[in-house]
Amino acid sequence: MGVGSEDGDRPRLHRDPREVERKLALLEEPHIAPLTAFVIRLRDQLGEQTVPWFDPTEAGVEARILLLLQSPGPKVIPPVGSGFVSPHNNDQTAQNMWGIQREIGINRREELCTWNVVPWYVPREQALRAADYARARPMLSELLGLLPDLRVVVLLGGNAQDAWRRANLGSRLAILSTWHTSPLALNYDRSRRGQILDTLRQARQIAGITN
Repeated sequence: MGVGSEDGDRPRLHRDPREVERKLALLEEPHIAPLTAFVIRLRDQLGEQTVPWFDPTEAGVEARILLLLQSPGPKVIPPVGSGFVSPHNNDQTAQNMWGIQREIGINRREELCTWNVVPWYVPREQALRAADYARARPMLSELLGLLPDLRVVVLLGGNAQDAWRRANLGSRLAILSTWHTSPLALNYDRSRRGQILDTLRQARQIAGITN
């Protein structure tokens, strides 16, 4: 399966360590290499390794849509997790995202990339704080500068939306907000999945994606 190929695409692909190894081998592909270098800089700056890789089967620096979640979950961080921010991760939140993107017909390699407003791991028992948002702000600003074709930012969940407001980046981009894809969020109100679908369809329209 080549970069961005949909052949054999399915949720929870990262249960297979061979798929994780395949993606690691793609991190220097031209569309993802600047983001790989960005992650390496953040790891050096933060002095720890919980900043995950961007998924090289997404659009990388060619993305027109940026999906922003709050912070990496435990299924992202090795050795339990894959080390990638990805809808292929082995958890229900990622599987929900995979299914939503599949239903819309999103081509991840051509359309979007996924990241977190706070890019390092914060244990779920520790609520994100104003200090976390302030520390992450310049990192988020730097990321936006690495995406020259970006048109739309989609904020998934209240923490991502709060962090974006606090960052006050004065962006020229279209900013859309919707629910997080966690089972807690979606099972609480089944209409939320439809709202996420509608938001992503709107994002594609704004970004000029017509298929």
